[in-house]
Amino acid sequence: MLKPLIVNTGRFTTATDSMKLMPTNVGREVMKELFKAGDIDKVCQQYPAHGATKRMLLDRPLMVKTYLYFYVMLDAHLKGHRFDDLIDPNKDQILSHAVMHSIEKDNLVKCLFPNEAIFLEKAELFHNMLDKAIQVMYLELEEEDDPQIIFETLNARGAPLQPSDLIRNFIFLDATRKNASVDELYDNYWKGFDDRENGEGKQGSKFWRLEERQGRLKNTRLDLLLYHFVMLRKAKEFKVGHVFDEFKDWWNSEQRDSATELGHLTTISKHFETFLIPTQNTRFGLFCRRLKQLDTATVTPLVFYFLEHHATDSNEFIAVLDALESFIVRRFVCGLNTKSYTQLFVKILSELKTNKKITAVDLKAMLLTSNADSQRWPNDQEFEQAWLYRRLYIGRNTSKVRALLECLEQSQRTNKHEYLVLPDDLTIEHVMPQKWQTNWPFATGEETIESLEKRERLLHSIGNLTLVTGAFNSALSHSAFMDKRSEITNTSLLRLNAYFQQFDDASVWNEQSIVNRAEKLFESAKKVWPQG
Repeated sequence: MLKPLIVNTGRFTTATDSMKLMPTNVGREVMKELFKAGDIDKVCQQYPAHGATKRMLLDRPLMVKTYLYFYVMLDAHLKGHRFDDLIDPNKDQILSHAVMHSIEKDNLVKCLFPNEAIFLEKAELFHNMLDKAIQVMYLELEEEDDPQIIFETLNARGAPLQPSDLIRNFIFLDATRKNASVDELYDNYWKGFDDRENGEGKQGSKFWRLEERQGRLKNTRLDLLLYHFVMLRKAKEFKVGHVFDEFKDWWNSEQRDSATELGHLTTISKHFETFLIPTQNTRFGLFCRRLKQLDTATVTPLVFYFLEHHATDSNEFIAVLDALESFIVRRFVCGLNTKSYTQLFVKILSELKTNKKITAVDLKAMLLTSNADSQRWPNDQEFEQAWLYRRLYIGRNTSKVRALLECLEQSQRTNKHEYLVLPDDLTIEHVMPQKWQTNWPFATGEETIESLEKRERLLHSIGNLTLVTGAFNSALSHSAFMDKRSEITNTSLLRLNAYFQQFDDASVWNEQSIVNRAEKLFESAKKVWPQG
């Protein structure tokens, strides 16, 4: 009785052509397989919950999970059970939660009440609901109607779509109007954005749908990619919430070839993956790692611009990264604000594009043009003064300080040293501890307001900071210098900590020692982050 509601009558060369409901590219193949299976056991066999071992969890497609959930819940409903019935008092578990748990964990999902009879009146009521109560809206558009605008208007009254969803629909509607092969375009360029599995240990998530924090806001990776991509194309500042409108404005500004533009987007997306998951074995990977630690994503469209003109391992591109990193790091060390970064980098991007300039020399010249505090590139004298004496380890700056220490560590290695990937769980250690009162007292008569202020400032300056393991930090964090020095020199593999080998058990670590180490580190810092 229900079959005519979901299957077209007549003979079809391809079985799935008889389907009354066919989604767009996303989920189409899964829908076809569900239609062909037609049985919950076959569906479970085709889409198991785990692989060869029970620990090898797989991610059933969302459409399959939905099918299994409604199949089991409908069976329970027709047998007189409610979704919120308590089925296991000992576990305080209700029916719907038990079904969802089974879908996530069990290879074979079974109906919970196989020996109970169906209430015929409930089955009849359900059939009548499908037959008469569910309404399908049919829209017949006139020539002057724009399907995209109607789609956006209708969707605004329902569940909100991500900007990336709206952009995808817009691109493929435009391709359809141009009689392009939409399926081919989707398979070649967009399918990976919808289907790619995460692979980062987060069960049931898609790579491009994961959220990333940039600044104070979180957005999906795909929305962020499109935001930076559109800003690259328009060289204009706008909010991430306006990315769809800005994309449409850019797309409609001239004739676009869908395959060409999608090709550019997928190429840029490969580079953007390095921004999202930085590596340590290339200069570009290290730059992206430091950029993430420094929380400065606003430079991304500008980096995209140079990526469209240079290979990631080219000397020209590496010189671009060196200039940008030096500009950002020097400003951080000198305590200059980042509020106008978006405006600055977009302005530079616009001028570079307008004048068709693509070299690191062009970029450096533009970074050096401004003397305003909001946009200037600190010189060596200002950089050194802040490096030696400024309190860097404050508030949210811990990841930024870690970026500096990591870079100093890598700068001190030569080709005589073994290649060492820095672990992500290293922590920042204060050589003179933050709680110094027990083991680091002032000499009699030396404790004054001025000396206390100086100690508190230098305590958090770069000369007193290093990298250690978490185990070291928790065990010896507040110990005397003699104990710390011995442990650091005996256990640390970092070049950054080889500095402490010059001390012995009789040595002291005081304010002058902190400044001396900062001066030594500055020799590396001004080479790693030169001005211009």
